[in-house]
Amino acid sequence: MGKLKLIVFAIVAIGLATILMWQHFSNESLRQDNDGLKQSLAALKQLSDTSTPTATEETVTDEQRAELLKLRVEVTQLRTETNQIGVLAEANQKLRDSLKDARTAQAQPNASKKKLNPEDALPQDIHPKDSWAFRGYATPDATIESTLWAMMNGDKATILGAFAPDMLPDIQKQMEKADFAAEIKDMNMAEFRVLDRQQISPDEMVLTIYTSRQDANGSVNGNSENTVFDRIDGQWKVTKKSAPNN
Repeated sequence: MGKLKLIVFAIVAIGLATILMWQHFSNESLRQDNDGLKQSLAALKQLSDTSTPTATEETVTDEQRAELLKLRVEVTQLRTETNQIGVLAEANQKLRDSLKDARTAQAQPNASKKKLNPEDALPQDIHPKDSWAFRGYATPDATIESTLWAMMNGDKATILGAFAPDMLPDIQKQMEKADFAAEIKDMNMAEFRVLDRQQISPDEMVLTIYTSRQDANGSVNGNSENTVFDRIDGQWKVTKKSAPNN
């Protein structure tokens, strides 16, 4: 498991532990209130048992009426707090289940994700060559399209603008080749699809990109690749970084 996942798990575990501790103290307080109300109910029962069946309204003093009203209010409060205990117990169990799931995920760091195929791409993530244009670099998707469009049109400045500093020397070296334009043309790109996006941090994202090419016989071949993007000065750039293992 990557360091980021360990940090995220630690934060989740600490948060869950804090909530569980708070619920424990809340439950203890509710139990104490519960005991006190039970004592009051016992006193009410005792008062009821000692009264005679023939007692009339006149035989009950104002002080006793006030005490009865107070006890009725406390009984209502007791019922409400008992319901709250049930709700807290249910939430407590859900948190325990979530913590158990998180621990299970930590114990299985190498569990593989479902392999994504080109057919899994959403309609809005499918970009045929005829739709390509310069889209800027405001998102990783825009950077991909702008780069491919620039390659098709020989716009070297736009191509260079799509890469992070760690990639620029390699790209510049490739572009200095005399047959660079011919190589791009021979690629005969057909489309690209974004199969998956994984947000690593606010300024780092991994995209699974499927690109397809059409050969001289009209057959279409493609391959998928995980590409890491960094946001630099508000623009998303292609980097040499390797995608983290899931």
